[in-house]
Amino acid sequence: MSNITANTTRDCIIQTANQLFLEKGYQNVTVIDICEACNISKTTFYYHLKSKEDIILHFYDSVTHNISRYLMSILEKDNYWDQLLICFESLVKEASKFGSDFLSQMMISNLKEDYGSYDFRDELTDIAVMIIKKGQAAGQIRNKNKASDLYKASAYMFLGYEVTWCIKKEKFEWLKEINTALENIYDVAPELRK
Repeated sequence: MSNITANTTRDCIIQTANQLFLEKGYQNVTVIDICEACNISKTTFYYHLKSKEDIILHFYDSVTHNISRYLMSILEKDNYWDQLLICFESLVKEASKFGSDFLSQMMISNLKEDYGSYDFRDELTDIAVMIIKKGQAAGQIRNKNKASDLYKASAYMFLGYEVTWCIKKEKFEWLKEINTALENIYDVAPELRK
């Protein structure tokens, strides 16, 4: 790894750590585990990151980037409600893979200091607002409030259900509750409700 650039090394550490978090759970992975899996020293680890906690603070950056890329490929479809659901369902599925201990730790870290983990990501926000506007114009989304305000309301609802899922130690139907809440926030046409 010595000839790899700093960004690539950092990305490799984060990617490897996330894989270990998926396999073993956040609490069961140490910095030493990450270093061994990356074949790097602790000095190299700490050169690129402040701590294990530093890895989780940017979790939603990569998740929203990947979802945005996927959404760009389905924007030609006429069912705007399904497109919007894919945004939120993808976030739930990606986040829940890592488990409640991982997400809880991310929340705890951000409660100590706002690292921006829960800030809106322009890339995803712009796509979602565009989908909402198209859904409103097509009559699929009957709530005619400003699209950006609707997206903010649904994003904060998402965070509330994420917290609940963590508190309940994953014994909460996050995806089902998200879908029901979204149908109500957006006042979706009855024929599109699940």
